[in-house]
Amino acid sequence: MDDSRLFGSANWVMMLGIAGALIAAQWKHEVIPAVALAVILVMAVAKIRLIVLDFMGLRGMRPNLARALMVWPIFFSALSLGKVVLAAIL
Repeated sequence: MDDSRLFGSANWVMMLGIAGALIAAQWKHEVIPAVALAVILVMAVAKIRLIVLDFMGLRGMRPNLARALMVWPIFFSALSLGKVVLAAIL
């Protein structure tokens, strides 16, 4: 893998992590609104994709393994969002 591409991916991962932390820090001890949680989870999925494809070196190679590594965090992210939505409805 090209070092500049890996460096760019590292920058994106750090930027997404910092942005997610800043969004979550807006609601210190209060419940995070579902929209903010959805934004944080979308950024987490983007970080997962960058880490699996670039840092683990699976971009263009072994797509089934890359897909499997991305599915389980997405599954748990969807479960946590569903929990928040159900709590808001009930």
